[in-house]
Amino acid sequence: TNITHEFRTPLTVIKGMTDDIRGKLNPDEKKQCDDDLAMIERNSDKLLYLVKQMLDMSKIEAGRMKPEFIQDNIISYLQYVLESFQSMADAKNVKLVFYHETDRIVTDYDQDKIFIIASNLLTNAIKFTPDGGKVIFHIKREKNNGNNNLIIKLQDSGIGIDEHHLPHIFDRFYQIDNSQTRKGEGTGIGLALVKELVELLKGTITVKSTPGERTEFCVTLPITNKAPLVKAKQEKTLHRGNPTKKTDVSTKTIGDKNLPLALVIEDNPDVAKYLISSLKGQYQVKWSPDGQQGVNTAIEIIPDIIISDVMMPEKDGFEVTETLKQDERTSHIPIILLTAKATVNDRIEGLSHGADAYLTKPFNKKELFVRLEQLIKIRRNLQEKYSKVEIKLTEKKKPTGEEKFLKKVITIIENNLDDSEFNGTLLASELNLSESQLFRKLKAVSNKSTALFIRSIRLSAAKEMLTTTNNNVSQIAYLCGFNNPAWFSSAFKEIYGVSPSNYNRK
Repeated sequence: TNITHEFRTPLTVIKGMTDDIRGKLNPDEKKQCDDDLAMIERNSDKLLYLVKQMLDMSKIEAGRMKPEFIQDNIISYLQYVLESFQSMADAKNVKLVFYHETDRIVTDYDQDKIFIIASNLLTNAIKFTPDGGKVIFHIKREKNNGNNNLIIKLQDSGIGIDEHHLPHIFDRFYQIDNSQTRKGEGTGIGLALVKELVELLKGTITVKSTPGERTEFCVTLPITNKAPLVKAKQEKTLHRGNPTKKTDVSTKTIGDKNLPLALVIEDNPDVAKYLISSLKGQYQVKWSPDGQQGVNTAIEIIPDIIISDVMMPEKDGFEVTETLKQDERTSHIPIILLTAKATVNDRIEGLSHGADAYLTKPFNKKELFVRLEQLIKIRRNLQEKYSKVEIKLTEKKKPTGEEKFLKKVITIIENNLDDSEFNGTLLASELNLSESQLFRKLKAVSNKSTALFIRSIRLSAAKEMLTTTNNNVSQIAYLCGFNNPAWFSSAFKEIYGVSPSNYNRK
């Protein structure tokens, strides 16, 4: 508890300095920096919210949290709470319905605690409801054994909860989906805190769920009228770092087309935006918001490097790495994994799936660029190895993905050596790749365009024929796919420094 209290001081300084910086900027600077400052504020708010949750839990444990009741119409207050989540629901295309059987229920309630209860339940309902779904916030008065009760029901058309999870969902730190591919972030504190607060207010909370269809939370609170009549304050209240605000990150490729292309695969828009802003100027950057989209995008655009989070929806970073490293179209691409898990075992797992580097969050920007530079340097060494006219592919028990790919490419070209019409389009078709995929793959591996790579294999074959056959230069030119002997002689001299007619013949 004491340590948690200490978190508030540096966070308060961060928030205060953000406001201070904003106040010192001129209008043009403010326009440039506004998104970045808003991101700092939003994440500071999120940390403060988590700290507040931890402190609330410890206060309840110590018996030091007491309800602070006011008496007012709770319907209008709950409507205000719901409205603060409208833009969050809109961003997910979720219909938010407020259904109240009466316009007025005047009762004693603790404004802050009701806000925490309602906002946690609303956040979960919206988060786990798919695109196009519905969340119903239902309020009614109910008599039970002569007592008046307030009933707050939160029903969603979301993914539901399996029966074996239901007894545990109010346990601290229990997460229904604790896998690497879980959607959204979470600590497992929210629902535990909700239950503690409901019980502090002398109420009960229950849950019913049908997997794949719906989940319904029902909060029952006693209606009493003992507190002073006070109008509830409807002001901005801290919750989940303003979940209704969303960082705008473009999925379009950003940056100069002449720069290396980096693919960022990250489901947190704030982290994605920070990475994109860090890479801007040295890389073109493309963003994918989940693992499966990341795999699809990598295969489509064949980037020069990939930076991927580990915990993401659809496919986690380990699956992304394994999938791309096993695909000959993308096996050459260096992959850096970013993760909040910092143990040696986590690092080993990442590297065992084929990752080229592993960085823990929060990562140091300089360290990220050192890693990028090292991986680009290794890629350049590979390009140098395979950029020579005669690509020597020695027989290995375990050839690399690049060697397997190049061997296949060279074999296809050699099988069509005397066909002067054989070009990049036909080569791509034989390999079941698009022309752009083939171009980017060959460029990454050999630093040659498709046309230059085909020509280098033709010239290498011609050189071999000059030393092993009695064919004349024109015959060799035609056998190697050059339909113009003069052009063949010029290209040969450009590469080998001597005309084919003066080359050391058999």
